[in-house]
Amino acid sequence: MEDIPGHSLPDYTEASRNDALFHYTTASGLIGIFRDRELWTTTYHCANDETELAAGKGVLEPLFREKTLELIRSNDARVVTFHHRGVDPMEYGNKFEGTLVGLALNSLSAFMSCFCKPNGQEDFHHGLLSQWRGYGTDGGYALHFSREKLVAAIKRAKRADGLNYELQDVYYAAENTLKAEVLKHADAFVSAYLRFLDHFAEPLEFRMRTVPNLLADLVNGPLEALLDYLIHTKSSHFGEERECRLSLVQLIRAGVASLPVSFFNRGGLLVPYTKTPASFDVLECIEWIVIGPGPRMEARFKSVGHLIRQSGQSIKLRVSHIPFTRF
Repeated sequence: MEDIPGHSLPDYTEASRNDALFHYTTASGLIGIFRDRELWTTTYHCANDETELAAGKGVLEPLFREKTLELIRSNDARVVTFHHRGVDPMEYGNKFEGTLVGLALNSLSAFMSCFCKPNGQEDFHHGLLSQWRGYGTDGGYALHFSREKLVAAIKRAKRADGLNYELQDVYYAAENTLKAEVLKHADAFVSAYLRFLDHFAEPLEFRMRTVPNLLADLVNGPLEALLDYLIHTKSSHFGEERECRLSLVQLIRAGVASLPVSFFNRGGLLVPYTKTPASFDVLECIEWIVIGPGPRMEARFKSVGHLIRQSGQSIKLRVSHIPFTRF
């Protein structure tokens, strides 16, 4: 590939590796990104990982179990009521985290766009083979973003449109720094649990038909920390990707959203997605485009160069030397 005119490789340093984020896409995806100067963020439940938001499950359950045991030991009036009804109060402690997360996800929806961090010089220069296999059905392309420029674009979008975008590394173990942030709000989550128990301990004939709003005192801190942890904690099986996510959390309200939600078809699955706004010009954050392994590399190199020139951006171009052939 060295004989392709204009082909070069970026300098590899610790700083350049830490600043690099790769977004893999197809030819159609590349054209759309340049045409519209935007990225799509898709809803969490349509991700390729079917255990999405499940790897962090159980972060709050010990709090609720311990509080329930404390109430049992003190012969709390609510516990006495539950026993008289033949109800094991531990069932509430075991299931409340799921109830809380379910309520949160009925009120909020998380949208994500994914990037990969390079492990070393080979990944940095030529991309990750597993990603070329997954996304490079037509050879594929990797957009080499600058993390620093993405962070600056996020700040501009927040100022211009009030959008709470976040760029956060993914963790592949449940014990991580985001879990510690969740547990800083332990008292607030336990208070919500006690309100939940108060409701179910009411006399049956006077009990309200619906559960009280358990999220009211959890917004602006506790709930955001919990969702942040769940969104950015994944199964260890995906660890090779070293993923970083651009995420956006929106209120679910009929006909109302910070950004409009659209849909595309993925093999019969309707996938909701949002588009980054005009204040978030993604082309300004791209430093290089990597041509994925495939046929007609020189022709693809020249065509993408034409696309870059037409966009008016000073984005550089290189080819992947990975000797991968798709059968």
